[in-house]
Amino acid sequence: MSLPRINGEVARLTQDPELRFTAGGKAVVTVNLAFNKRRKNEQTGKWEDAGSMFLRGTAWEQFAENIAESLSKSDDVIVSGELSMREYERKDGTKGQSLELAIFAIGPNLKTASAKVNRADRRSGSGAPADDQWGSAPASEEPPF
Repeated sequence: MSLPRINGEVARLTQDPELRFTAGGKAVVTVNLAFNKRRKNEQTGKWEDAGSMFLRGTAWEQFAENIAESLSKSDDVIVSGELSMREYERKDGTKGQSLELAIFAIGPNLKTASAKVNRADRRSGSGAPADDQWGSAPASEEPPF
């Protein structure tokens, strides 16, 4: 069964991001997301809740650390990722399923907040000055964007 992707949907963080590290030292972050649908009632002209969906999302490595450093509980975010179904066993021995989101992109919703972007230096060991936003990549390389 192919599950749809989440592409640029608005959600709210229901808890602070939880950053952990695997035994091998890789960072992984978990975020709990609430997607709330709203619609305008044509008769009253007022906006009404039209259902909610709650998902757990994950991201890895430097991306995970950036999320944990940048976002917090109750932030409105715009998120994209791929849905997957995970099976697990409950404490009572019965099987359960959970819908989860592998996060490809996430950031603050600038309709409800402001943000200052601090680009992460991805050229570890490149010798480029820290304040050189274009780095010193050889001219034959494609830019990293």
